[in-house]
Amino acid sequence: MADLLADLAEEDGVAARLLERFERGDFDGGTAAPADLITAASWESDRLGDITVRPEHLVLGLARLAAERDDRRAPGLERVREELQWVMAERAQRSYEQLTSVPRPDAVRAPRTVLLAGVPGTGKSTLAEALAWRLRAPVCSMDWQLGALVPFGALRLDNSLPLAEVNLTASIARQVQLGLDVIVDATGHRREVRQRWRSVTEHLGGVFVGVECVCSDEAVQRGRVEGRSRGIPGWHSTVSWEHVLRMKTRWERWDEPHLVVDSALESPDQVLAKVLAAIDAAG
Repeated sequence: MADLLADLAEEDGVAARLLERFERGDFDGGTAAPADLITAASWESDRLGDITVRPEHLVLGLARLAAERDDRRAPGLERVREELQWVMAERAQRSYEQLTSVPRPDAVRAPRTVLLAGVPGTGKSTLAEALAWRLRAPVCSMDWQLGALVPFGALRLDNSLPLAEVNLTASIARQVQLGLDVIVDATGHRREVRQRWRSVTEHLGGVFVGVECVCSDEAVQRGRVEGRSRGIPGWHSTVSWEHVLRMKTRWERWDEPHLVVDSALESPDQVLAKVLAAIDAAG
């Protein structure tokens, strides 16, 4: 098992990137026979809908065997599954950063990506709709994209966020590549993904405008969350207040220049006017 781990760590692929996220001693294989590892890896391969057992499935198989023997030193099967999804997402994200824009001789300005980020109940979707009507630009919504995948059983606890972020990256890349504006309605709570969306936009010759939506009155925010029914096919009508509080703790500070709008202090028309002014100023 030690030799296998060494070989996997040295390869140039997904398994090596996955192992980098853990300590080398996290996977020792115990006394499992090779046949047991192949069986465990096959289970993980089947779970991911892959007919081939790949190197990354062997890493999952090691984690599965550790879970079966209740090895407290191991990182846990669910965590390894989730980290694999992030590795796959990062690989996909990089591919969008390598695209080239489609020349448009008639273009009068650079395309714009407008990210409306914030936890639920801060007015993102209301602002996105108003902005879409003014800019005549599509809104790419995380919840709408995820809702479309629910009927197919494509979402799991380990892949929903990486999948949502990659889907939004693809939407941004394609619109900006064609020289078109795009509005993104997402929590955007991870610093890394905000930077990624800016990078993709600017690499394709676009202008990135970040807007952080907040609501300084928690009573107002809670009333919005608990009293709404969004009508998104396949998705929840709303979320719990406990979910909102959890998302607040996961918000990573936004250090790059961006606009902050407070829907508790400003009317929807005032917020829209501020965002339009920021877009115009950005070019």
